[in-house]
Amino acid sequence: MKLSGRFVFVFQWIAPVVLIGWVLFGRGLLGAPLGWLAAIGLFLSPVALLALYIPPVLVLFDREARMSARTRQGYEIASYTLWGVLVVMGIVIVDGGDAGPVGSLLTMWTGMDAGAGEVFLVPVMLLAVVALAAQLVMAVVGIVAARKTAPVAAR
Repeated sequence: MKLSGRFVFVFQWIAPVVLIGWVLFGRGLLGAPLGWLAAIGLFLSPVALLALYIPPVLVLFDREARMSARTRQGYEIASYTLWGVLVVMGIVIVDGGDAGPVGSLLTMWTGMDAGAGEVFLVPVMLLAVVALAAQLVMAVVGIVAARKTAPVAAR
């Protein structure tokens, strides 16, 4: 995992755009029809982008991480968890259309009802919120740790 800190340090700036695009339009690329989520998501995506970019901006206040261009292990774990959950969300998110709910990729692949597919969406969304909060907390923990270990002359 020697390069993973550097990978997270770079990918944290690319991931929000790529993963929001995946959640909104990835289903269309893999064969599921796009519904209102794609249209409404374009208006809500700036809010989601802002929320996803807060932890990377906070990491810049971690002097040790910024100087080594690597992130701390706790932040890496929270980031990988969030990114994985957003990939899963793109697979299980159920969309709405004019003629009722449009199935997710999971319902298209397995043949289950769109209503049954919604059962998977709620825990995944909750896990995404928890993972984002964990990423935010780990970014703040890194800032605090950098301040504690900083030499007195550098303060």
